[in-house]
Amino acid sequence: MNYPHPASLLLFGFAVLLATSSRSGADLFLAFLALGVVALLAAKSHLFPLVRRSRWLLLTMLLMFGWLTPGTPQPGIPGASQEGLLLAADNLGRLFIALATVALILKALSPPELVAGIRSLLAPLALMGISRDRIAVRLALTLREVEAARTSREGPGEGVAGVLVLPASAPGATDLLLGIFSGMAVVAAWLA
Repeated sequence: MNYPHPASLLLFGFAVLLATSSRSGADLFLAFLALGVVALLAAKSHLFPLVRRSRWLLLTMLLMFGWLTPGTPQPGIPGASQEGLLLAADNLGRLFIALATVALILKALSPPELVAGIRSLLAPLALMGISRDRIAVRLALTLREVEAARTSREGPGEGVAGVLVLPASAPGATDLLLGIFSGMAVVAAWLA
């Protein structure tokens, strides 16, 4: 079995995100737990920085939903409503699912593979006369600058000199399987 094309992994990630975040109640909680555990085990180095960078958004969502949603007062928590806290938990779960999915995608794909996958997914833009190559080059240069800034903060860096190269890979059997699973996840989300 060959390594999947980056576009297939991106589509699979989007399908998982759609299927899991479209749930509610116990199904959403199970998806939250499952993706959280997988992301903690497989992509901890990407998940923690994403959650840390999103901490103010998470706190704001908790406060906005939990304390500004009218409803039955929650005993022991002054100013919060039961409905608001449930709504906050629901939306925080969806956001964490998105962060866990992004962390897993970032762990699975290097920046050049990520750009190559996005470039492949942008192929329909050619019908409208939009150059997907220009978008891919801008994204690659942006990711390079971010990486250079991060390494210069952590220690001596090399800068961004060099040649921009995107990996080339052909679709294979793994891509077909990922496509089938992605389609099943989207259909399951649609039927739910």
